Formats: sequence, C-alpha cells, structure tokens
Amino acid sequence: MKSRENIFTKDDIEYYLNFILKSLRTVGLKLSLSKKIDEFKFRHKLPTIIGCSIGIIIFFLQIYFIGDALHNHTILPIQIISQVISNLQAVSKGFLVVYKINKIQRILEQIGVLWKMYTPDESNRATLYNILQRTRSICKTYYAVLIATVSIYYLQPIANFMGQYGARNGINHTYDYTKTLLIIKVPFQVTLKRYFFIISQEAVLLYMSALYWACSDAFFACFTTQICYHFKILKYHTKVCFDVKNENSRLNLVTLIKRHQKLLRLCELTEDVFSPIIFSTMLSSAMNLCVNVIGVKETISNGSYRQTGMHLFLFIITFSQILFYCAFAEAMTEEACTLADLAYNLEWTSKDYKLRYYIQVIILRAHKPIYCTAYGFFPIGIQKLTSIINASFSYYMMLKTVS
Repeated sequence: MKSRENIFTKDDIEYYLNFILKSLRTVGLKLSLSKKIDEFKFRHKLPTIIGCSIGIIIFFLQIYFIGDALHNHTILPIQIISQVISNLQAVSKGFLVVYKINKIQRILEQIGVLWKMYTPDESNRATLYNILQRTRSICKTYYAVLIATVSIYYLQPIANFMGQYGARNGINHTYDYTKTLLIIKVPFQVTLKRYFFIISQEAVLLYMSALYWACSDAFFACFTTQICYHFKILKYHTKVCFDVKNENSRLNLVTLIKRHQKLLRLCELTEDVFSPIIFSTMLSSAMNLCVNVIGVKETISNGSYRQTGMHLFLFIITFSQILFYCAFAEAMTEEACTLADLAYNLEWTSKDYKLRYYIQVIILRAHKPIYCTAYGFFPIGIQKLTSIINASFSYYMMLKTVS
C-alpha cells in the first residue's frame, strides 16, 4: 500500500515503474498507470521533437566534419563513426517513443488493471516479487551507467575550457573552441557566445539521447517482466482451478481463457510498440560493435590507451543493450509457451467434454510461440545473438577491406 510519505512498497505497481515515469515527466510526457481521459497532444510531444531535431542538426554537422576531412585528406577519428551511429539510434528511439506514446500509455493502463485484479498467492509472492525487483535493479543500474557516460561527455569540454580560462593570461585570452561534447564542424566562425550555445545544444541532445535510450530499453524490460509475472500467476491459478472440484470449474476455466487472451493481446501491443525500436537498435548496434572493435585496434596500435578504454566501454555498453533486448524477449516467449506444457500435463483427459474442450483451447493457443521481432523481419532472443555477432563481423571485415 501507499504510505503517507508517498513511498511505494513491493505491493505497489508504481514501485517497479515509477522511476521511468518520473524521468519522462521531465520532457512533458506524463504517463500514468491509471486510465487517462485525453491522449497526448502535440504540445506534450514538442520537447521531444525539439530534442530530436537538434540531433538531426548535429548529424548534418557530423557529416559536414566527415566531408571536410575527406576533402582535406585528413585522417578521420574512428569515434566520429560511432557517434554518428549512436546519434541516429538515439534520435530514432526518441521519435519512435513519442510516436507510440499513446500505445505505451495503453500498455501501462492494462498492466495497472492486471496488477489490481490478480495477485499472487502467499506461497509464491516473494519469488515473483524478487523477479520484478531484479528487473528493476537491472534497469536502475542501466540508468546509472548511461548517466555516467553522459557525464563523461559533459566534463571533457568543460574541464578543457576551465583549464584554458585559468591560463588565459599566458595564452593572451585566446581559446580553443574545437573541443565540444561531440565531434562536429560548424560552417561559421565560433565565438565565445556561439561556443557556449553549441555546447548547450549538445548537452540537450545528450540528455534527450540518454533519456530515451534508457526509457525505451527499461520500458521493454519492465513490460516483458510484468507479462511474465502475470503468466506465472495465470499458470498457478489454472492448476488450482483444475485441481479443485466444484460446480464452478467450467466458469473458472472460461475466466482463465479470457485472462489468457488479455495477456496475448498485451503481448501483441508490446510487440507493436517495440518492434521498430528493436529493429533500429539491432541494426545500429551491430554496426557500432564493429566500429568500436576497429577503434580498439587502432587506438592500441597508436598508443592512445585512454581512447582504447572509451571504445572498449562503448563496445560493452552496445553489446549489453543487444543482450538486454534478447534476454527479456526470450524470457517472455518461454513463459508464454510453458502455459501449454502445464495445461497439457493436467489430467484433463479424464474430465467431461466441456472441461476437455476448454483445456484444449488453452493448449492450442499457448502452443503458438509469442515473439518480439525486429519490425517483423526476425524474432529476437538469445539464439539471435549469434546472427547479430556474425553481422557485426561482416561489417568489420567490410570496413577493414575498404580501409
């Protein structure tokens, strides 16, 4: 229950999702676990659209930097490729989340209703809550890592400028304005005011990128975990309902079938929301993996071990993101399929025709696998990690051949 201090406990659904909802409120998207009367309007989406538009402008400035480097026959820093890919990935996540925001609200509403209607039994409540708590801890750690990454980008140009400002008398009040948060080139002369304007816009972009990067991934993890949680409760109630012999057995089984259908519709809605996000994530992450492998190799050969650490860190983060989606998608698929196994192992063949029919309905529907796909192209899961790694290796060999 909710206490007077407005603190949620493990018995409250808000305890597991509120940290994501709070972060999205900073950009005007006030999602709720209760039913909203009005849909999100353009004014609610405007901060996100502005942030993503800044990302697109930064993308063109990065392309301008690459074009200028190629024109002058200078060596391109490998991190520019990684930044371009990451920028496009973050912008696509921002646009896709805000485009699907009303459907995300519907998912939250359905999860809120299911949480209130169906609670676990005392015998397995602690186990189920631990599963939800583990996902919550993973997502919060994911948030912390992204915040730390963004902070590193923030501190570098600030520390550089403060160092120059401290030595301003020795350098005759001249400053190096090329040290920005991201590797870009602007088509105009940079003054002090323009420099701080550029830094501020890059800071906004990095904040929005980290926010939507974290929120989309955390939402997927929490939604799939909630679905698994309710499938576990459904399996327990199915077994109890079948074992208890009374006149309401048929009615209870019909209710369980309807619950199963609700969960399947929730799975389909989750797939509809996240399939384009998964597709863009898998594609860009595969390219980013190979770019960072090249970056690690080149920086080691050049003796730039600080840059080596950065590329290695980005490689780990990118791989973790792929594993993040694959693991939670696989868990949802397996949990949905195990309902068919449980129903099949019940002694349903000795029951009357109606009960046998209801059990067969559950078995047949649960036997069909539920997948989260990359925009319908392929289902994702732990087994798909091999394909993604192979694709990354192919990109790596192609870039190595070109270079």
